Amino acid sequence: MRDVVGVFNSNVFSIIAGLLASIVLARVLGPDKYGIFTALLIIPIIVVSLTHLGIRGSAIFHVGKNKFNKDELVSTVIVLLILASLLGILLTVAAYWIYDEPSFTLLMIGLVMLVIPGRLAIIYFGGIFLGNDEINKANQLNWITNAINLGLIIILVWVLGMEIVGAVIAFLVSGTIVAIYGIVILMRSFRIRIKFHYHIIKSLLRLGILFSVSFFILQLNYRIDILLIEKLRNATEVGIYSIGASVAEQLWQLPLAVGIVVFSRTANAEDRSAMTATTGVLLRLSFLFSIVAAVVIYFLVPYLVPLIFGEEYFGSIRIIQLILPGIIMVVMFRILSGHLAGLGRPEVTLYVFLPALVINILLNLWWIPLYGGEGAAMATNASYTVGSIGYLIVYSRILKVPVKDILLVRKSDFAQVRQMIKGLRN
Repeated sequence: MRDVVGVFNSNVFSIIAGLLASIVLARVLGPDKYGIFTALLIIPIIVVSLTHLGIRGSAIFHVGKNKFNKDELVSTVIVLLILASLLGILLTVAAYWIYDEPSFTLLMIGLVMLVIPGRLAIIYFGGIFLGNDEINKANQLNWITNAINLGLIIILVWVLGMEIVGAVIAFLVSGTIVAIYGIVILMRSFRIRIKFHYHIIKSLLRLGILFSVSFFILQLNYRIDILLIEKLRNATEVGIYSIGASVAEQLWQLPLAVGIVVFSRTANAEDRSAMTATTGVLLRLSFLFSIVAAVVIYFLVPYLVPLIFGEEYFGSIRIIQLILPGIIMVVMFRILSGHLAGLGRPEVTLYVFLPALVINILLNLWWIPLYGGEGAAMATNASYTVGSIGYLIVYSRILKVPVKDILLVRKSDFAQVRQMIKGLRN
């Protein structure tokens, strides 16, 4: 539980930094330019979800299980990082050419292409740290990135008025600085040599491809609606929708922290039944917390959104309220998937969320022209609900634990709540 509190605390800092960055961008750029910026970054985010080759998850599993010499394993991860960065840049260029959005200038596209290596490095290095049970170091990569990004946005966008280009530069520089910081830490702990260890590459990619494709499907599920709103409606609606979705998605911070710890602990654990029981407790507590938090958010956003982001984003209120049920459902998936991923079963995500993605796309194509961002929110709810319930059922069958035993709250669960509150106080 202490690790969960640690990750959650760093995530809270990241939330604050990310929220402040969003407020500055939303107010300075306005809904139209903020929508262009959001749509611009979606493509590299989706490309990174594919070209990271699942090395983060695969590295956690391989390092945790001590399958190879760690110096050689880390060196191989660095080699794959270089190759994946080149592939990511090429795919990003192709994606922008196919998407063909007139509002994206060559300067914007050129800067965004350079984002790929830094963002991939943070993902790869985080996998090494988590596999080595160095959760704090993995946390640092995230909160430091968000802190630097916030500082640069304030300077470049707010003070210097560089608008979208300034925001992209902030995104680029923050990722690059933290990537350099990460490699320095690794070089202190491991002897890194740029050398091809083909047997390690083969093992990493065999499991990594499953992680990669699964994560790619997830990212499409999370972000395809923004690309479709940009094409089927306009950039202003993208800005309003993205603010609403990003605010609602902050509910994922606790389950995200839990999922990371469960993944790392499962990869290093030998007692499978004990880890299954622990995962069930964490799931039930996180689900209850998310429901309570969602109710609070539902009633507060009509007052907070205009106050924080401005009257221009009044439409984001309805987006937040509509999308909350789907966000809550994904809490189940985020925690349970950490357990199965730690057991080396990432393919379950692919099998379950691929049909959910199809549902998401079809409903978005139907509802966005009719209802705009609200239609996208309803499509997201349907997709998230189908995927999360499907994952729960498959998880139950694989671990041979009845669904009611996974979800039914027990008195003993609340002892963990008291422990978490004590940890937060400390």
